[in-house]
Amino acid sequence: MGETNLILGVAGFPPESARNCHQELSPIPNGEFRKSINGDLLYLETNERKRYRSVISCKDTNSPIIDGIWVGTQITIGCIQNLWQAIDCGKRSVRLVRPPVEGSVCVVNSCGEAIRFTLEDEEVKLSKSYDEKNFVCFRPWLITRVINFSLETNEWGMSGGWKLVVEEI
Repeated sequence: MGETNLILGVAGFPPESARNCHQELSPIPNGEFRKSINGDLLYLETNERKRYRSVISCKDTNSPIIDGIWVGTQITIGCIQNLWQAIDCGKRSVRLVRPPVEGSVCVVNSCGEAIRFTLEDEEVKLSKSYDEKNFVCFRPWLITRVINFSLETNEWGMSGGWKLVVEEI
């Protein structure tokens, strides 16, 4: 097994460069808040543009291979952050909101017990319907552009770190 589950599509990780990575996913605002004439807070959004911003950071001995990464570069990322989706009562399938990293999909019931499933393209299918909600967990693939990245080194501490900021296309 490698040092991390993180996958960067245009780079790689030399030894001791990607242990204990952290990833934060946050929604990119696609609307704005407004107050109505009555003082109610409204959010005006477009449903078609639900995308993520991701900040990935790591403190280790080396930095990742950054050849091919620059501000504006398109990069595919196999996330370490899980996403969850519900399969409603009585339903036998759900289409995932993003393509899953291979081997990362699991389905559990509300007690955390594993549920058998099949995966066809991006659709999770159960062998039968259940009288309760079930939950799908998976690591998504994101197609992104690099917003910023940085490298750091502590010479005497013999350690380093890096940070990559991307936004989903």
